[in-house]
Amino acid sequence: MSRQRTLLSSVLVLILAPAVVAAAITLLVLSIWDRQQGPSYIMLPTYSGTALIPPRESEGEAPLAGDPADPEQGPIAGESTGREESAVACENPIHVVAGGETLGVIAESYGVSMDDAIIANQMIDPDFNPHFLSIDQQILIPVCGIPEPTPTLTPTITEVPTRNVPTPNPTGTEPPPGVIRVEVARVLNPGDITNEAVEIINRGTSVARLGGWKLINERSGQEFTFPPLNLFPQGAVTVHTGVGENTAIDVYWGRDSAAWQAGDTAQLVDADGVVQHEFEIPR
Repeated sequence: MSRQRTLLSSVLVLILAPAVVAAAITLLVLSIWDRQQGPSYIMLPTYSGTALIPPRESEGEAPLAGDPADPEQGPIAGESTGREESAVACENPIHVVAGGETLGVIAESYGVSMDDAIIANQMIDPDFNPHFLSIDQQILIPVCGIPEPTPTLTPTITEVPTRNVPTPNPTGTEPPPGVIRVEVARVLNPGDITNEAVEIINRGTSVARLGGWKLINERSGQEFTFPPLNLFPQGAVTVHTGVGENTAIDVYWGRDSAAWQAGDTAQLVDADGVVQHEFEIPR
C-alpha cells in the first residue's frame, strides 16, 4: 500500500514540476517585456487637441447672478450699464462791494478785465453803471468767461406814428466825462489815534492820480503827502493817521499821535498846490 502511494507521488511531481517551471518562465518573460515597453497610457477619443469633459451639474444648482449664460438674469448689483461722465460746471462768483472799492480794483483782484466785468453785469442789469458802485452791491465776476446770452424771440414790430420829442438838457447830478472831482468825504474818530482816519472819494468821471497830493490840517499846518496812487471814478481811499502798510484802498500817515479834532478843517491840495476840497469836522 505504501509502495503505491510513493509511486503516485512521483507521478504527480513529474506532472506538476514542468508546469511550475513553465509558469515561472512565462512570468519572467512578461516582466522583461513590460520593462522594455515602458508605461502604458489609456487614450480617450477626442474631437480636438484636448479632451473636454463637461462638469457634472448638481441638482438644484442655480446660475450665478449676472451670469451671461443666463439671458433672463439682470446685471450684477452695482455694475454700471454705461460709462457715466460728470463735468463740474464753472460758476462765476458774486463779489459784494466794500467801502473804497472800484470796479477796476475788483476786476484786477480776480484777474479779469474791467471791460469783461462791465459786459457781464450789463447783461444781467442793463442799467448797471460801472462808475457808480454802492457798498454791499453784488457784482458778477466773469472768471469763467462772459455767459452766453439767453436767446429771446424777436417780437413783431408794429409801426406806429411817432412825433419828435425834444431832447432834455442834461442835469447837474452827474459830471461830464473826463472830470476829476476828489473830495474829503468824512473824518472818522477825530482825536483817537487808534481809529482816526480820513475818507477821500473821487466823485468825478476820470481817474485821479493822487501821487504828490496833500491832506493838510488848516489849524495845525500838519500835512500828509499821498504816495503814487490811482483813484478810479467813484472809488475811495482811507488815510489812517497811525502806522500800517499801504494798499490800494488804505494809506497810512505813520503818526504816533492824533492829527485831527472837532472843528478842524481838512484841506485836499493837488500836486500843483491848488485846493481841491475843504471839509470841516463837526463839533
